[in-house]
Amino acid sequence: MDIRYTNNEFQFLLRVSILIFNKDESKVLLFNVEGREFYMLPGGKISELEESIDAAKREVKEELGWENLEYKFLGISEEFVTDKGYNNQQINLIYKGIYNNDIDEIDFKGLEGNWINFKWIDIKDINDYKIYPNMVKEMAKNSNKIYHSVDNLIKE
Repeated sequence: MDIRYTNNEFQFLLRVSILIFNKDESKVLLFNVEGREFYMLPGGKISELEESIDAAKREVKEELGWENLEYKFLGISEEFVTDKGYNNQQINLIYKGIYNNDIDEIDFKGLEGNWINFKWIDIKDINDYKIYPNMVKEMAKNSNKIYHSVDNLIKE
């Protein structure tokens, strides 16, 4: 059972996201969903009594089929987002992951559906993309510190 609380038009979610770098840390893996103009990090909801690092590993396996990434805690993002009729408050625990294999494709579909588009993006070009949470660009450029951010995207 996901850690989620819903009350009328409000929803609280505890999530995990992974900023995945290639082995020389020159690229990061992001995704977008068909019809959305912005990119996000792979990840998902944390289940009850599940450690966040285990949730990160599970989500990478479910979305990409990958195992054995190297992980390190990177930060926390508090996100306030309007989506699907709810005002969502999300606490997002973010990990750095290192993908040590060679990159076969720059653009590819996720395992969970053809509507999920993954893309390896050169860090030098990251400012050319709209990405949420907002601090991802800074995290990609300097992943050697711990981050905290608050993004308020609730539509008034």
